[in-house]
Amino acid sequence: MAETILVVSPHLDDAALSIGGSIAAWIAGGHRVVIASLYTTGPPLDELAPSMRRFADYQTRRAEDDQACAALGAEVRRLDQVERAFRRPYLANWSFFSTPDDRSGFTTLEAVTRALDPLAALAPARILVPLGIGNHVDHVEAMIAATDWAHARGWLGRVAFYEDFYALSGTMRRRHFVARQRLWRRRDAPLLRARRLAAILSAIAAARRGPEVETFLIPELREARWTLTTTNVRGHEQRQLDAIACYASQTFAFGGLDGITRAIKKAHAWWGHAEPLWLAR
Repeated sequence: MAETILVVSPHLDDAALSIGGSIAAWIAGGHRVVIASLYTTGPPLDELAPSMRRFADYQTRRAEDDQACAALGAEVRRLDQVERAFRRPYLANWSFFSTPDDRSGFTTLEAVTRALDPLAALAPARILVPLGIGNHVDHVEAMIAATDWAHARGWLGRVAFYEDFYALSGTMRRRHFVARQRLWRRRDAPLLRARRLAAILSAIAAARRGPEVETFLIPELREARWTLTTTNVRGHEQRQLDAIACYASQTFAFGGLDGITRAIKKAHAWWGHAEPLWLAR
């Protein structure tokens, strides 16, 4: 039976990078997939340092996202929140991989949670939410907001969790309360043949600060039993890679498309030509 599947994506590229193969597989199976990206707008470019303007050029980024979602066949929703990197006070390099001391430090959490309200009209059968691996403050806030929102509607049982792109880093997997349940041996590591990407993710892992994501979650999730399932992406991988290639303004920040492609193919192979999803019950 065809379902409506809602994928909550922190930024415009996260859904494709993290579970683009699953999205392509679901759509090929006849399901409707709606990607709702939370942080999709920013301040005027002249307010930002020149080094940040490429990341904050949302006219370009939205055009890239249109092409990527079309490549996957997914519908698009943009919730027009401002990502932390572009809110005052501006953060120093890598500081957006730091979580605040407690929930009150997520100063836009209430607004982000409210922004999800119109999506209730979709009546999604499944809701996909990032695990917040890597401590990117926007990813963690997205996880908190989406699970709070689903819980308030009695939909927590519809939620499944996907691994953020940062989960390709073994270091970041080991520090995450769910992802650490499945660690790869060094020779199986997806980053083994993606050295630039490995160096970038290593720098992020070294820079991450603050409480772990589980400290911010509702008790139902902190105390849950987490189990693994996978989505077979065999035959759908190329659609994911085609979608990722559309995000040219962003892929360079991860060392380029070639390394991303090698790492994703390696990860898919390790999972059995699949992508992992986690359930909290």
